[in-house]
Amino acid sequence: MAQKMMTIASKTKNVAVYDKLRQGIIKGKLKPGQKVVMGELAKAFGMSETPVREAIRRLESEGYIDFTPHMGAIVTKIDERELVEIYLIRIALEELATKLAGPHIVDKDIDFLNRKNDEMEAAIQQGRYENLAAMNKAFHLRIYKAAPFPRLYKMICDLWDTFERWPSVFSYVPERAAASVEEHKRIIRALKEGDTDQADRLIKEQKERTMEALQKYMVQCY
Repeated sequence: MAQKMMTIASKTKNVAVYDKLRQGIIKGKLKPGQKVVMGELAKAFGMSETPVREAIRRLESEGYIDFTPHMGAIVTKIDERELVEIYLIRIALEELATKLAGPHIVDKDIDFLNRKNDEMEAAIQQGRYENLAAMNKAFHLRIYKAAPFPRLYKMICDLWDTFERWPSVFSYVPERAAASVEEHKRIIRALKEGDTDQADRLIKEQKERTMEALQKYMVQCY
């Protein structure tokens, strides 16, 4: 893991280490429960342990890393109860946002959604699963932002950001990637046709499938 980290050049060292580790966790390169060894990271980054320690402390304060008596620093494991709670709230809010956004979706939004979904499909074909989470997030938030309710949009964004403490579902359950692309195509079609009932139902069903896939993964691995 540490050997694959890129050399730090420009940013303040502890900020650069923080960014690298955070992205490693979000993209699934660093797995839940994986040990994070400061000495190894410092050597890989070519620096002292001090900025690495500062970066790890910041990640701990944000919930990305836990300290345990016997293991030291480890990537935070998924808490199933918290995951389910977040998903249930997201399902309700994102279904509502889709319904409210439907009448405000314009051709420019449809073009963006098609383009982003094409990028996801290309990434899957190239095996670049680590890039899917950001594309998927951009796809969904474009829909919700069309609703003229900025507070609702902010609530959804905050929940997405909270969920980023864990790797993308596509890192755990890669088969969800191709399924999501096909689901997106149906969502786009419904929005283009002005069928908001169908669009918000499809969004709800997609989130439910994702939650179920993650729960099944956790049963197998934890």
